[in-house]
Amino acid sequence: MNSKANINRSLWPMNTTALAFRIAGVLLVLTLLLIGGESESVRATFEAAFPQGMNPEQVGATIKANAQALKAFTYQQRMQLQLKGETKKVTVSQINYDMNGNEQKTQLSEDPPPDSSQPSGGRLKQRVVAKKTGEFKDMMQGIGALVKSYTELPQDQMQAALKQATFSQGEGDMAGSVQIKMSNVQQQGDSMTIWIDRTAMLFRRSVIATTYENNPVTTTANYAMLPSGQVYMAQAILNYPKKQVVVEIDNMNYQRSQ
Repeated sequence: MNSKANINRSLWPMNTTALAFRIAGVLLVLTLLLIGGESESVRATFEAAFPQGMNPEQVGATIKANAQALKAFTYQQRMQLQLKGETKKVTVSQINYDMNGNEQKTQLSEDPPPDSSQPSGGRLKQRVVAKKTGEFKDMMQGIGALVKSYTELPQDQMQAALKQATFSQGEGDMAGSVQIKMSNVQQQGDSMTIWIDRTAMLFRRSVIATTYENNPVTTTANYAMLPSGQVYMAQAILNYPKKQVVVEIDNMNYQRSQ
């Protein structure tokens, strides 16, 4: 087995799923602000952006109720990790919630299967493999921490970002939504954009565009509606072009829990 194969195999145990959930976390912060925001200027801007008779509290309450309703469902989640255009790992898990609303996750499959064998070759080759593996893990942890910093913004920082936000009508496949774009949230030149459906008052898409070690990184979450009316995060993608890393999460097969 060559060193490249050894390096790839050692990357498979990486837990990248958490990155996708960080994307959705910012929406929870925004929801709290919509429900209980204290800034009159932010409230006035929201009210001007939404249709007549629709206020921020309605939007926030609808989003919160939707999130609660989704906990009555069991669904499957597919995670795919790509490196330099090659798929390195695919896992499928089942997600459900216990009686206290806590998430329970059971892995159903992993491709390729986990391998606990040690890298082949001499000590020098093993040290090279270990070094590259460590660097990759550090990079993914760093990107994860970066995304987390956006999803856990303090309320005053989110309020400040919303005061400077631009509100506009969604275009193209986002027609019928309100686009909220916040800039310079954590870094100069970054942006966090959220689309909220004008009718359903629920999210349709969110995008965080920032940089890691001065290189672009984006996280995107797209939402879909179940036949029963609940809106869920259908897909989340993290893209770091510098290292050609793409993490894709797909949520599917929603069924009401028995």
